Amino acid sequence: MLFSMIIPVYNAEKYVQEAIESLIHQTVDFKQNVEIILVDDGSTDQSKVICQNYVKQYPNNIKYIYRENAGPGSARNTGFDHVSPHSDYIGFLDADDLLSEDTLEKVGSFFSRHSEIQLAVIPLYHFERIDTPHRLNYRFEQGDRVIHILEEYTGIHFHIGGCFFKAKHFLTNPDLRFQTDIKFWEDALFINTFLLEHKQYGVVSEAKYHYRRRVDEDSLVSNAWYQKSRYTEMIRRCYLTLINESKSRYNEILPYVQFLITYHIRLYLFPKNNPIIFEVLTKEEQDEFFEEFVKLIQLFDQKYIKEQDMPFYYKTYLLNLSENGWPYKENISPKKIEKQKVVITECHHRALKWTIKGHFMNKVYFMKENDRLFIQTKDKITYLPKAEIPGKLRIIWGTVVRNYEHAGFETTLPFYRSKFRFGIETESGKRYLLNEVNLKEGVE
Repeated sequence: MLFSMIIPVYNAEKYVQEAIESLIHQTVDFKQNVEIILVDDGSTDQSKVICQNYVKQYPNNIKYIYRENAGPGSARNTGFDHVSPHSDYIGFLDADDLLSEDTLEKVGSFFSRHSEIQLAVIPLYHFERIDTPHRLNYRFEQGDRVIHILEEYTGIHFHIGGCFFKAKHFLTNPDLRFQTDIKFWEDALFINTFLLEHKQYGVVSEAKYHYRRRVDEDSLVSNAWYQKSRYTEMIRRCYLTLINESKSRYNEILPYVQFLITYHIRLYLFPKNNPIIFEVLTKEEQDEFFEEFVKLIQLFDQKYIKEQDMPFYYKTYLLNLSENGWPYKENISPKKIEKQKVVITECHHRALKWTIKGHFMNKVYFMKENDRLFIQTKDKITYLPKAEIPGKLRIIWGTVVRNYEHAGFETTLPFYRSKFRFGIETESGKRYLLNEVNLKEGVE
């Protein structure tokens, strides 16, 4: 069996040697089973020298191609063009990442047991700056298996590193290539367009793709959000392209596609990402993006928002956008508020008085500056003095979606007022009765 491993290289002098060595030292015989295709995408450092030294050592196994810079998708396409005609599998490795030493052995074994599968992927593990498994590794918990995307819509895949394709499919179909006129998501679009055709892929659980989280990664990722093409163009040319492909093949937006895109758009909501739009886009461009963003999520069933593994306030924000459009409008259900509880964190009595501290913090509603908590005993209402709770604001596109600064209280009560009910009066004057409390016995 022959693996053709495509590695795009761009100013990777610090890392590319490790990537190459991780392939040379696989448990399969390197000279018999592996070819490495190094595509230098216009590097200006010593990457070229390092790559050429390896070509000298392994002239029958390593190819080096230099080209003017055109991006990783175009570099991978160049790699396709240099795959040996007798290759069995095509794999992808980024120049700063590594494969576990038994990866090719495990992948080859999987393909030999599943001849019908055209794509197999391996779990991804971060290393260097952080040391954690990727959040999508739940797909590998059941061991080696086949995921059918029409049946298991949560089995989504994005990352081209650690993907292995049957080579014949690409050697006989030269039009199967990465889209080169988009700056972002070209790998995810390529993979998932492929999956819409083939409907299934394999997961190889014991191999490992080591994904380097570089120390300087934050600045690199941040720079991506300063590109205008990350906004409206990404929705139209990436997300909607995949949606239209799904409609073309299946006459619907498959649950798999809905779940996948919903998972990915959470990146726009991240605290470090979402404010950048106001620096990058003009007011007109912002309005255009928000309109497209809302139209996008309104295409999806809300269940695929609710099922995401993301902070609750992200879900609430997306659901409100889906229901109410832009500008953002909070949609608060009185019934949901009334089910929440005021929490007492400290309670003691002295000299015939109770002293209590607590807060009204929950996932459903956060208190505004002019909201007031109160306690009600029969017909008597007493408003509670506020106690500031320090904490980070959560702001998405200019709207405060979480702020617990005004949620705390501290007060004293006569000893005989041990039984009462909490309530909240909002800045609009609406009152909601909350949980009942008996300080002598605890919460009822």
